[in-house]
Amino acid sequence: MNTNLKKDQKNGIAKLPIPNVQTPITKPQNDKAADTVKPSLDERIQKVEELRSLTWKRQNTLNTLHNLRGFTFASDENCKLVLMDSQNNKFETNNTNLITMLTSYFIAVLGDKVSALDDEILNFKL
Repeated sequence: MNTNLKKDQKNGIAKLPIPNVQTPITKPQNDKAADTVKPSLDERIQKVEELRSLTWKRQNTLNTLHNLRGFTFASDENCKLVLMDSQNNKFETNNTNLITMLTSYFIAVLGDKVSALDDEILNFKL
């Protein structure tokens, strides 16, 4: 039996060179730091005012939608639509079909606006 051991071997296990291991450098997580930073009083008041403005717009849009849905149109020529601009130019019509179509369009647009404002309010962050 050969009792001569290799120079780099003890107890039958060869020594492997130790790799140069560096500890990884971790960056501090800014996500937590950003969450813990509190807005100033002025910033918070500004955010509250923005939210109040959004809720006011939503309420006004709902009121307009409710008023518009309250109209009933019959084919007896008792309804009239009048559009007037700032220079007193007027457009008038008694056509109930046209008025009904415009009312339906306005209701759809206002409904979409309310939904958009709902989403904006729900996603609002103070």
